Amino acid sequence: MGRNTAVKYPASFAIPGDQEVVNLLALARDLGINLVDTAPAYGNSESRLGALLTERHHWVICTKAGERYEGQRSSFDFSPQGLTSSVETSLLRLRTDYLDVVVLHLPDDDSAVLASDAMASLRKMKDKGMVRAIGASTKSASAGLRALEESDVVMVAYHQEDTSQQVVLDAAHNTDRGVLIKKGLASGHSRSPTENLDFLMNSTMSSVVVGTINPVHLTENVTAVNPTRENESSQQ
Repeated sequence: MGRNTAVKYPASFAIPGDQEVVNLLALARDLGINLVDTAPAYGNSESRLGALLTERHHWVICTKAGERYEGQRSSFDFSPQGLTSSVETSLLRLRTDYLDVVVLHLPDDDSAVLASDAMASLRKMKDKGMVRAIGASTKSASAGLRALEESDVVMVAYHQEDTSQQVVLDAAHNTDRGVLIKKGLASGHSRSPTENLDFLMNSTMSSVVVGTINPVHLTENVTAVNPTRENESSQQ
């Protein structure tokens, strides 16, 4: 809802208007969804959510820090000052006094960033109550394993055609850490979304982030993992 340039989806799309976003969020809540995922790198997504998201207590808000997207290009800053400024700005944009989850938005050299004091900076903000859970959105399995050593949650790419992060899921399960799956439908390139969602539901993950601006697709995705929703709708 905030960015449609330099993305990896199979087709271009128009950013939805405010009423479309409000309707989509209302539908998501009706379908039992309570997690929203955003980031400073997603254009004006945080600001739009802050203005349009109601009933803050219902939602688990996950955002990121370390990457910005301006002028159709990304820049990274994982310094203590940069991360603190990012989280403070996210709080203002999202119009909330705490963030449920903040993960480091890591670049390709993810292990190098984790070797710095970036996670320690997030931990300080958690200690202050600005953030409730911290983690990292990683690229490599080695970075995912490293992140699990000092965070609450890890976000990894994982789907039926790419299970290279399985070792991270297993380690998270064994250490009682949260797992957020990104690219669960291969960024829209999945050959069988329903089969992929069924595959993900049988993995040891906490939540899967499936982005859509299509109400029909959203309903189909939820029905694929929770058939009782379709039965409940037909009875109303």
